[in-house]
Amino acid sequence: MGGDEFCVVIETLDRPEYAAILTDELIQILAEAFRLENGIDVHIGASAGIAIFPEHGTSPELLIQHADAALYRAKNEGKNTYRYYTDDLTARSQHRINMEAKLRFAINHGELRVFYQPQVQIATGRIIGAEALVRWLHPSEGMIFPDAFIPLAEESGLINFIGEFVLRETCRQGKQWLDAGHHLTLAVNLSSYQFQYQNIQQLVESALAQSHYPANRLELEITESALMQREEASVVLLHALRAMGVRLAIDDFGTGYSSLSYLKRFPLDVLKIDKSFIDEVTFNKDDVAIVKTIIAMAKALNFSVLAEGVERIDQLDFLREQGCDLYQGYYKSRPVSADVFEKLLRE
Repeated sequence: MGGDEFCVVIETLDRPEYAAILTDELIQILAEAFRLENGIDVHIGASAGIAIFPEHGTSPELLIQHADAALYRAKNEGKNTYRYYTDDLTARSQHRINMEAKLRFAINHGELRVFYQPQVQIATGRIIGAEALVRWLHPSEGMIFPDAFIPLAEESGLINFIGEFVLRETCRQGKQWLDAGHHLTLAVNLSSYQFQYQNIQQLVESALAQSHYPANRLELEITESALMQREEASVVLLHALRAMGVRLAIDDFGTGYSSLSYLKRFPLDVLKIDKSFIDEVTFNKDDVAIVKTIIAMAKALNFSVLAEGVERIDQLDFLREQGCDLYQGYYKSRPVSADVFEKLLRE
């Protein structure tokens, strides 16, 4: 565009914040030393202005004009940085980049923890398993819950590292509890991103071999949407996992495709009824009908059925009357650390 100005056009952009990620990478690359032919290292800086179509303009001329205005601001506010045409987008993008950097640090420096929420057998009231859930214990910000960082982890690809950590730690802890006489089934969630881009079979084999945790004590929870994104590949993978002895559960059942055809094709063990159907199940006739239908269908297909999000005794009484096998939720316990979970087992 000029002696030292360039225009970069990104043709496809899922979210406006992604432009900042590429821009930040370009600035960092340009900041590296360049060696001249005479052996002298030189350093240059770069600033950038970002304009997004159509929010910041609907013509090339207007977009360039607004990107130039944002560039002017970036130069005036310290150089070697970027600015969007709007302050709001700049702040959101910088927050995302900062959060990703913090999350990478957390993964590499042991700030992630696995918490366990009891899964209770309704007929006996006994804890027979737990769902493993990741938590981020930030040294200054305290407990950070998954809703705040899992979407970012999936967008950045960090979910693979987090998922592997949770699986390996759960198997390690499960073996420790098994050696202490606690015969539990531990459930680990697989995100749709992992299901598409990670070698799940290899990862599970490695985690089980490393920990010596029995495969039939490990349960993998998969969402309906993840299964249906690659239905044929999912069938092959689930049968391979089942051949290893691993248990398989459908998470949040009823909120996705809920197709009877895939229930017949996939080698499943457990249907988990989503919390959204349990919240009002004792006074909402539609939820009553849905939960009754899911339980009856699960029984007909020889699946166990687990209700998520049970918080009140009336919910538990209803589920008991309908023949539901298991529940988890605040009525028994929130997700807790391994030490606290052990105390629950001894009660």
